[in-house]
Amino acid sequence: MSEMTIENKKMMLAGLFLSKFNREGLAALGIKTLGEAYNTFAYAVGGKPSSVKLYMQEFDPYFPNSRTGWKNKVIRPSRQAFIDTYGKLSLQEFLELMKVQFAGDMDVDLAIGRATIAAGIKDDETTAFARRVMTGQAAENFFEKNYRDIQKFSDCTIQRTTAYGCGFDFKLTPPQEEFLAVEVKGLRTPSGQIQLTEKEFKMAQYLTSRFFLYVVTDFAHTPKPRVIENPLNAGISFEVRTMKSEQRIWIAQIAA
Repeated sequence: MSEMTIENKKMMLAGLFLSKFNREGLAALGIKTLGEAYNTFAYAVGGKPSSVKLYMQEFDPYFPNSRTGWKNKVIRPSRQAFIDTYGKLSLQEFLELMKVQFAGDMDVDLAIGRATIAAGIKDDETTAFARRVMTGQAAENFFEKNYRDIQKFSDCTIQRTTAYGCGFDFKLTPPQEEFLAVEVKGLRTPSGQIQLTEKEFKMAQYLTSRFFLYVVTDFAHTPKPRVIENPLNAGISFEVRTMKSEQRIWIAQIAA
């Protein structure tokens, strides 16, 4: 397995998960279709959805599901090693492994998930994981690969700031101009709710036209980007909710 990149190993792990647990695995993640799973897992590591699908098909002959996969092909040693290492894990054990591999530090995200339950938003720790993959790693990597397609961003240098807790995910610096802040969100459907934490909301208030939302919609089918400049003054209605954790979020509906 040493010849494989870390990204390919993670996509192979996703393929093994989907092959072994199939629909049960999708339901546990709050994901409805295999297409959505290919997109979210692949974009989470900067890969191609077709790669996750191909890995899944390689594993399919060795697990009970409705797909036949590559049943007449001799299994590669790297794939056999993955089956030997991870093939006997239970669903819960595999989910914990996937959290570590795809979602990074889950503590903050699961705390937000628990708090949104208290605020009346349907959620739980498993769907918090799925949302983190989509709105965190997947959407952020999608932006990092495609941000130059946006004319206003095309000449910018880029710095990922997610881990800094500064209220936005990316700092873009145009030539001889002040920096721009981009907060990335992801939606599984063409429309739906997004959330701003209190820090993100305050940063949007402070930076005004230098603050952008980059919303990647329709992860379930074909991800599409939408850029919203100065979102607090862009005709979007935000509703504040106070959670029991005393952290407030702002929620808005994004139209298709």
